[in-house]
Amino acid sequence: MKDSSKTTFLSVAFTHFVPCFFLGVISLYIVRAFLPELELRELVDSNLDLTDILFGTVNGLIVAGTVAIFHLLRNRRARSAALLPVKPVNTKVIQYGVLVGFLGGSFDIAFGLHNGGILVLTLMVLCILIWHLRIFAHDMTAMLRPGNHATWTEVAELLRIYMNMLAGFTLINATLEVAHLLAGRTPPFGFGSVEGELFINSLYYTVVTMTTLGYGDIVPKTWDAKLLLIFQCLASYVMFALMIGIITRGVVSSREKETSLTDK
Repeated sequence: MKDSSKTTFLSVAFTHFVPCFFLGVISLYIVRAFLPELELRELVDSNLDLTDILFGTVNGLIVAGTVAIFHLLRNRRARSAALLPVKPVNTKVIQYGVLVGFLGGSFDIAFGLHNGGILVLTLMVLCILIWHLRIFAHDMTAMLRPGNHATWTEVAELLRIYMNMLAGFTLINATLEVAHLLAGRTPPFGFGSVEGELFINSLYYTVVTMTTLGYGDIVPKTWDAKLLLIFQCLASYVMFALMIGIITRGVVSSREKETSLTDK
């Protein structure tokens, strides 16, 4: 697996930005559920005003707080399970993660202020997904060596990458739909023409596609959506199949793997 001993802001941003942005979108929906009088369309009316800044700041703080709580609970659980007997808590990961969480939650509104922001968001998320695919391919090459068995830590890392891909494709599908609507063109998926919210339908479509269910109730209608679907299907199908293959070969603990390597 990739060595993570060196922690930089860029490395944390690549692993945290997509899930933080995704969490920020969920936060907006939760807030609207408790405040039904709030129309999110007013926050993305292409005009940056005090309401946009305040709401973006609050949403960023919510996501940042969630990231901090997640890391603190994970470190405490790992220590109680004796998984980290001597290794100290990596405070840089928590600090950088909180900062990325704040930026991700804030950008949910900032990127939606105009068409250019949506394009930048799509390109950023696509670059992050390609970076995750590169890491996945590197890790899979090591774990598919003859006689090698993955550890639970390595399987968890693969699942983390897969969930990042799911969140990332959900955001890309949704932003592609919004970009077409803002440009006055044919919606590529028609998320708004079926029951439910645009983002929820995008999540549903992504899960159905990445798990190879393919119900067919939502299908791509434009050339760019079809190209995106091809890439999404190939990437998700290969990832899903390889993870199943790795798990069925057997999963061992870190100590068991170290023992087997020592015996060899």
